[in-house]
Amino acid sequence: MNYSIALQETTRGLIATWRMFWRDPRAAALFENSYAGAVRSYWAIVIILPIYLLTIAIEYGVPSDNYGNFGKLAAQAGLPGAALAEFSIFALCWFVAWPLVVDRLAPLLNCNKNFFRYVAAYNWMHVPYALVGLLFWTGMMSGIIHDGNIAIASFSLLGLLWTYHWFILRHALGLNGGYAALLVALEFILSAMLKDFAINAAL
Repeated sequence: MNYSIALQETTRGLIATWRMFWRDPRAAALFENSYAGAVRSYWAIVIILPIYLLTIAIEYGVPSDNYGNFGKLAAQAGLPGAALAEFSIFALCWFVAWPLVVDRLAPLLNCNKNFFRYVAAYNWMHVPYALVGLLFWTGMMSGIIHDGNIAIASFSLLGLLWTYHWFILRHALGLNGGYAALLVALEFILSAMLKDFAINAAL
């Protein structure tokens, strides 16, 4: 089975995830609903990782107590410990924890037939996630987002990303709106728990 990804499939994944970001339900059909397609979608990391590293570098330069970011963690735990914690969070939340949770829940929710399509969409979804995060931290570092507006900007950003994931759960996995909202909340709680665990381990 071939797990290398072609430029055409990469382009299709990027187009599909951006169309879904702008709430086009028809774009879900562009994600391949197969095990091989789901595995190949992890190649999205080639695009995401440079954006993620740039975001981490920006956070490192803004170690304020107001942000609770990588810069603050590095100041407390040291750069090696902070880097290990950050990449543990990145790997656990994306590669391991959430796909396993959905794999167990999908049969109970009667949507296991769409599981591989959802994994592919979920992986490509992280490209807009990474870009939005980069814009957010760049805005704070440059002063475009002022200290007094950080809370509003943070909640607005979370709302944007939560509704995006909800849309993908609705149209790629095939859930109704209520179950999709519950899974969005569950992923957020799981990610927060794993992040706290990794940060406490680093400290």
